[in-house]
Amino acid sequence: MKTKSLFSLTIAMLALAACSENEITEQNPEVNKPIGFDTYASVQTRGIEADIELLKGDGIGVMAYQTTGDYSTTGAKSEFMNKESVDWNNTTSKWEYAPVKFWPAGTNEKVSFFAYSPPYDITPTSADASNNPKIAYTLRDYQYQMIDIVVSNPEDATNNTMNMTSASGTVKFKFMHPLTRVDMVAKTGTDISKNSATKVFITGVSLIHTSKLNKKGTLDMKTLTWADNTTDYLASPYALTAYDNQNNECGILNLTAANFAGYTTSSIDISAGGTTATSLFIKKASGQNTDEFLFLLPVNNGTGTANAGDVKVKIAYDIVNKTGASTHAKSSVEKEVNLPAGVLKKGSAYKFTFIIGLNAITFDVDTDASWGAETDNSITVQ
Repeated sequence: MKTKSLFSLTIAMLALAACSENEITEQNPEVNKPIGFDTYASVQTRGIEADIELLKGDGIGVMAYQTTGDYSTTGAKSEFMNKESVDWNNTTSKWEYAPVKFWPAGTNEKVSFFAYSPPYDITPTSADASNNPKIAYTLRDYQYQMIDIVVSNPEDATNNTMNMTSASGTVKFKFMHPLTRVDMVAKTGTDISKNSATKVFITGVSLIHTSKLNKKGTLDMKTLTWADNTTDYLASPYALTAYDNQNNECGILNLTAANFAGYTTSSIDISAGGTTATSLFIKKASGQNTDEFLFLLPVNNGTGTANAGDVKVKIAYDIVNKTGASTHAKSSVEKEVNLPAGVLKKGSAYKFTFIIGLNAITFDVDTDASWGAETDNSITVQ
């Protein structure tokens, strides 16, 4: 998931038509005080870097629980909000939900809030007397349509949403990324951008693992940890497939038909970039957020892979040498490379740069080559 800076936005819930957000936050704690929300996050959805407009389009879901005294995982709790949908109103330019909720009046009554986005593709499970609220998530089959999910950090040091009362003011959600984000680029070890006779084409990429990459996961919304899952794994090899909008192929690799000296294989040309790496993933059209990523369930939560090679990447590529206007000679290669230890952590983004090494063909002349003994031949010219 590049370091992302947080962006701020105000999500003020309409409580009463005559009340502004300031009026809500300035009221003294009392009965019938409406609950307002504020949230900020670095959010990604649908495999791309999101902006505020995408968040407005998706909305957020809220789970909340009322307790007498402080919230406890194994304590009694009453459901206060269950998958509450909070949506952006373009007409009022405000975030709204209905019906509006009000703070409980009891002196020791508290409410703890949990939030997630997007509201789809996530299956929330309400808390009970023995468990925190949870969300279940399954990776989409189509890599291009994979989404990044975000959840609030309820015990964040600056925006704690646990054990709140009307005196707490606006409920502020700070979102975090519970998945891991992957980007892949490739380049040649030698700059051949000006070599018109040789090109290198990536033809396939796969992830190889042994019971490391899960397809399904369940996240505890309070501890923000994924439960162990020893059954639901991605296939190995897990092939990254081609994106082809015309044929409804929703993979992520930017494979297109080559056109080089009769070589037409569906591939990615990494030659032209020189020492600048070429993205292996599809880019969206101009005018939109163009970065596309692969989102995966993390390995061992915040620990990542234990050893180098727990997850490998298999790269298939062709080295193509032009022999005529429409003819070529091709060398097809497959290499497996180890991803290092400590990668694919929860909430972390990775860019893997693959460097394809080339061995140029060179020539030398043996200047010591012997002619042998010189033969003296007499030729008579008359």
